[in-house]
Amino acid sequence: MINVKSFQKRANIIGWLLMIPTILGILLFIIYPVVFSFIMSFTNWKFVFVNVDFIGGENYKWLFSDAGSQFWTSVWTSIKFTFISTAIQTFLGFLLAYVLYNMHPKAQAVYKVLIYIPVLLPAAVVSVMWVFIFEPNVGLVDVLLSYIGIDNPPLWLVDDDIALGTVIFVNTWQYLGFTTIVYFIAMNAISRDVLEGATIDGAGRGMLLWRFVLPLTWSSTSINLLLSIMGGLKSFDLFYLFTNGTGDHGLYVVGLFIWRTAYKFKTFCRAVTMSIVLSLIIAAISLTINYVLGKTEDKIDA
Repeated sequence: MINVKSFQKRANIIGWLLMIPTILGILLFIIYPVVFSFIMSFTNWKFVFVNVDFIGGENYKWLFSDAGSQFWTSVWTSIKFTFISTAIQTFLGFLLAYVLYNMHPKAQAVYKVLIYIPVLLPAAVVSVMWVFIFEPNVGLVDVLLSYIGIDNPPLWLVDDDIALGTVIFVNTWQYLGFTTIVYFIAMNAISRDVLEGATIDGAGRGMLLWRFVLPLTWSSTSINLLLSIMGGLKSFDLFYLFTNGTGDHGLYVVGLFIWRTAYKFKTFCRAVTMSIVLSLIIAAISLTINYVLGKTEDKIDA
């Protein structure tokens, strides 16, 4: 006769043993860096770990004083970039996914690949390509504009008034395919019987889109919004590559400012302080948006 309690106890022990690598990974790569960074934010840690002294909350006082105002300016730049690009990317991604959804299966196979190719490109490749496209006078954009009579186009990556919009355009071009594919998968999960039944009852394409497709893909909207917002607030690579790490021309996002503080100004203590505050900002924004989206989904389900 099998001893159930003994078997269950052995299974529990094996389960905990199998979890040891995961627990060690969490402790080493998540818990330890967070605790270490938090402790170092109360020190005068510079570039090398020598003569490190405890200075209390001086780094936090600096961050919330006039001297640390550049951090909050860069946070605002990141927020503008994040929410504008997220809105455009989500709206266009949904429309493209709906167009793709209504295509012939053979055309879908081709366009899915074409739409997703930019997502696979490294940021270095994307930046070099678009720098050449936006090159003054000889770039593709300026050449095309000259054909329609615009002889003095702006400096797309240098003009403070439009540089951020240019990066938003490039970021949308690169990641639009991801949003589109997520929506496309969600649309294919909708039962065809539901849509066919609504069509028989007299619903047109507009009614199907508004009353059925949009509500039934709301969970994908939530996923896209959260991923895009969290990714945008942590944005760094395109801004670094477009400005050579200087953050000029209104492109001084918070990730770039933290990097320069750590590796250019050799002040790691302030960099980790800003990282902790930024993490709290991202967490607060993400939780708020998740709460709002959850409430909206409950209303849709009701």
